[in-house]
Amino acid sequence: MLFSTPGTHYINRFLGAIVLLVSLACLNSYFFQAPWFQASQLCRLLGAVVPLVIIMPVGPLIFFYTRAIITPGWRIDKTHRRHFYPTIIDLVPYLAAIIYLIGYFLKMITPNPAPWALFIDNYNTYADIPRWLSISVYLYASYRLIQVNSGQNSTYKWLRSFILAFALFQFVWLCFMIPYLIPRYNTPLLEQVGWYPVMIPMVVLIYWMGIKGFLVFKTGDKNAYERATMRITPGIASQTLILLTRLMEEEHLYLKPDLNLEMVSKHIQLPPKTVSAVLNSQLHLSFNQWLNGYRVAAFKQRIIQANSGHLTLAGVASECGFNSQASFQRIFKQLTGMVPSEYRDSVTS
Repeated sequence: MLFSTPGTHYINRFLGAIVLLVSLACLNSYFFQAPWFQASQLCRLLGAVVPLVIIMPVGPLIFFYTRAIITPGWRIDKTHRRHFYPTIIDLVPYLAAIIYLIGYFLKMITPNPAPWALFIDNYNTYADIPRWLSISVYLYASYRLIQVNSGQNSTYKWLRSFILAFALFQFVWLCFMIPYLIPRYNTPLLEQVGWYPVMIPMVVLIYWMGIKGFLVFKTGDKNAYERATMRITPGIASQTLILLTRLMEEEHLYLKPDLNLEMVSKHIQLPPKTVSAVLNSQLHLSFNQWLNGYRVAAFKQRIIQANSGHLTLAGVASECGFNSQASFQRIFKQLTGMVPSEYRDSVTS
């Protein structure tokens, strides 16, 4: 249902992926404790090579889900792929099992699975640390995003509840993980309570996210979201883009370091929400992304025109509207794929 909800299909793909990954992890915990599964050699083999525990993408998916709701028209692109690179942490145990099986059947590895099983078991134990940290960091980033774009409608209330529910689960997971990571308590803990202290909250979270997330956009919240993206008519959007382009390309307002959405809105005499909605729906950019695009272009143009390797990069960046060297370096790398010094060398050599 989450993958097929009409009107908000793109947004619910993120939530659907979150529910799917958490459900698979919960299923793996069940298999780990199910006697019928552990008694079957085929089941144990499938459990070793079929990746069910893929947790590292959950954090980025939470953040992108939050951003997609807050910023109508926003879309994920190839620049966001790096957020999913840490997924390799989840795949290492399965790759180790596959390598052993291939080596075993090709008679390249001694038929002794015990050391490999010990490695996989120990790895999975301590891999929970980066998994927990990843979700926590992206939860905090999502919380900050909601705070910056504060609202009181039911969609924002859902997002706050969503973040809070995941934060509570993180707390429960942390309380279980601390003794679980200590070798002397690991085995007694699993023998006494198994994975149930984590599995039960996980099951509750899965059902709550799936049902509530579906209903939020199935009812009035979907209509509110659609109104936010559709109330800008093509004529208003076209006129707004003309005014914004003139403001940047003729008046060069982007050179002001303190420029913000409110200042731009005052210059073209349009509400900030209209400006933001037009940029989101027509250019698929946030205000800051749109503004920084002009500043980076101005920096590149000045470097080319000066044709000198003796320029101070920080000085040129400041002249182009950047008020922070760190943010300039980060933004330039995001938009061009190279650091400013590399770009200067490429055009002045």
